[in-house]
Amino acid sequence: MSNVFLIFSIILWSSTKFLVGSGIALATLNPLEGAITTMIGGVAGVVVWVFFGHGLKSLWLKVIGAKKPVKVFSKRNRYLVKLKNKGGLWLVALLTPGILSIPVGCLVSIAMEQDRFKVISIQAVGIVIWSLMIFGGKQILILLS
Repeated sequence: MSNVFLIFSIILWSSTKFLVGSGIALATLNPLEGAITTMIGGVAGVVVWVFFGHGLKSLWLKVIGAKKPVKVFSKRNRYLVKLKNKGGLWLVALLTPGILSIPVGCLVSIAMEQDRFKVISIQAVGIVIWSLMIFGGKQILILLS
């Protein structure tokens, strides 16, 4: 029963803070189980944040209210244009699991691209790459020792 709780907690941690879930999985699971568990959690987090992040943003604006008129050339818009020109969704997807958190990466991706399924698939590729790097490194260290 404790193993089920452990896997469930790794999935939950991986859905928001990927490196925390990966750290727990590195310490407790073998590389294959850890990679699969963190991938499931990361992709589940991406799906949740992509589909419900827009609703959360709308609810936030209703509760707080838009106080200022929206500028066409705001700092946020300039940053998104610069980010999109330098690497776009692929850069955000590669930065999301390790450097950004999954919620932040998904919200930035949705601001850049309206096609939610495209965002989910590209973010999933980023999660798989990070998971394979982390747990592939663990497997290499196990084989070398």
